[in-house]
Amino acid sequence: MDTLQLESAVQCLQPLCRGKMLQRVDEWPGGVVLHFRDEAVALLAHRAPLGLWRATRKEEQPPQSAFVKQLAQRLRGFRLEELSLPWADRIVRFDFSRTQLSKREDRLSLIAECFGGRGNIVLLDAEARIRLAWRWDSLEQARPRFLPGAVYTPANDPSGTNGGPLQCMAPSYRPWDEAGQAALAAALAQRPQGCQPWWRLRRAGAEILYPIVIPGWDVLAETPWERAIALPAGAPPKDLAYAAVLAQREAQQRKKLENIRADLARWEDPEQYRRMAHALFALPDAVHPGGPLHTQDYTVDPVQTIHIHVPAGKRLHQQAQWLMGQARRSERGRRQAQARLAAQSAEWERLQAFRTVWEQGNGDADPGRRGDRPLRSPGKAPGSSSAASASTPFGQMWLDGFELLWGRNAKENDRLTFRVANPWDLWFHVQDLPGSHVLLRRPQRNVPVPESVIHGAARVALQQSQCRAMSAEVDWTEAHHLQRRPGGGPGEVIYRHFHSRRVRRDDQA
Repeated sequence: MDTLQLESAVQCLQPLCRGKMLQRVDEWPGGVVLHFRDEAVALLAHRAPLGLWRATRKEEQPPQSAFVKQLAQRLRGFRLEELSLPWADRIVRFDFSRTQLSKREDRLSLIAECFGGRGNIVLLDAEARIRLAWRWDSLEQARPRFLPGAVYTPANDPSGTNGGPLQCMAPSYRPWDEAGQAALAAALAQRPQGCQPWWRLRRAGAEILYPIVIPGWDVLAETPWERAIALPAGAPPKDLAYAAVLAQREAQQRKKLENIRADLARWEDPEQYRRMAHALFALPDAVHPGGPLHTQDYTVDPVQTIHIHVPAGKRLHQQAQWLMGQARRSERGRRQAQARLAAQSAEWERLQAFRTVWEQGNGDADPGRRGDRPLRSPGKAPGSSSAASASTPFGQMWLDGFELLWGRNAKENDRLTFRVANPWDLWFHVQDLPGSHVLLRRPQRNVPVPESVIHGAARVALQQSQCRAMSAEVDWTEAHHLQRRPGGGPGEVIYRHFHSRRVRRDDQA
């Protein structure tokens, strides 16, 4: 959601949830779901679909992460007083209150910064001090904002407003010609407050629901606001990182089960040790020269011959005592291994049940539309063009016949740059600020790229960055000049040979 969509969602959800007590908090990939009486609100701050959504109420599921457990505990018994969008960017505020038996009133505020990978959810006390955060900052950061007990400050200055109504919209929605901007300003001025139907628009084959008519776009139909802000069906989507974590957990659990079964096989039957000990006790005590000893086992009927290995120089009764101790150790080891096997088998069944529910929840629809992100396309090399475009998890567009790809998070950036890119592809990134890696695909090394395409790719790199300015410097170079930063995280690179150009968001590609 951009700011305008989020504002409309806030206006629609506030009268539905105001004054209602928070019943429980459930975890959701990228955020949380707040359950009120007769309503559930999904607050997603980390991954698509970002923003504030009306969720479907489901049977109670215990929270999994420590953050969600603490959040549910601290907000227990509180009622929602106000749901607002007080700052210029996508920052939502929930104000809660609770009256004690002593008539003392407690107040807490829940802040959600819906910024994607760098978004956060924090709980504030009455003095606006941070008591709980989804993602804590470290003291080594240049400007840490999320520290225990620190006064919350928004990501941007609330007084430094958005510079006009155009800044309320996502850059890809804005018309850049003067006539379109004037028509958009008129549409924003006439936009009614409160819950109104949204407009279902289609652009480049994708369906977009927006609270106002965007000039220059064909209007298909009006859509009820309930459908417009409903959490999309099939969410949470299959995510590469999420699937990788699940596969890693399954591999770890499979290894644990193999180790436990190996322990069970290592510990022999304790009764076998006792039978050998009793057979040795029945013999006169003497020093054995070493090797196998064949004697009679009188503990079974009929009597059988038993074979016992006795070390050289060891007395028979001393070996019998060692065998009795080994029987006790084997009995204890088998008992512990069986308990571990039962616990880990139950954990394995839980993982398999979770995978089944997760896969069924995503359905068997087109994986490209649901966000399924396979590690690589079957039968394709990681660096091939068809492997990146047939079912690509990256952002994608075309400029004058050249394909542009960009990552949506650090792991996608790392994969795009070091696994998908050819050495002669052009790589773009906004200078000295976090953002997406943008890759301009070239079919061959000697294919020239027009200046207009380079300028358009640089503009995309600016739009897909965390830069809030209207213009910025963008670096670009060939992919073979890039190296991973030593000791850095995914997507952190260094490069020495590069070009720079300054681009504006409103430049024409």
